[in-house]
Amino acid sequence: MEWFKSKGGQVIALVTIVSTLAGFGYAGAGYVNRLENLERKIGGIGETEDAQQAIEERFAGIETSVEYLEKQVDNIKIPNVTDIKTDIATVKADIKSLEKSVTKLEEGSKNPLAN
Repeated sequence: MEWFKSKGGQVIALVTIVSTLAGFGYAGAGYVNRLENLERKIGGIGETEDAQQAIEERFAGIETSVEYLEKQVDNIKIPNVTDIKTDIATVKADIKSLEKSVTKLEEGSKNPLAN
């Protein structure tokens, strides 16, 4: 019976050691998996930073274009149209006056051969 106790104790100790090692292996595999997932996310962050930098560069280009366009718009000279409006009104009045003069001349000349 003593032999059985000593061999049983050894078997129990062996099973305990194997179980502990298996537990460490399982936990270690979990940690490795977590580390791999973390590395993938960190790699994704690098790609995101590159994309963000490209976007920032495009915005800088757009800002430069907008500044150039603002300068161009500021340099546009708008003509004073009040003189033009006055000239147009004067021309219209002259045309009406001429039309009245032509009408008077037509009515004043009753000569049938004049047409």
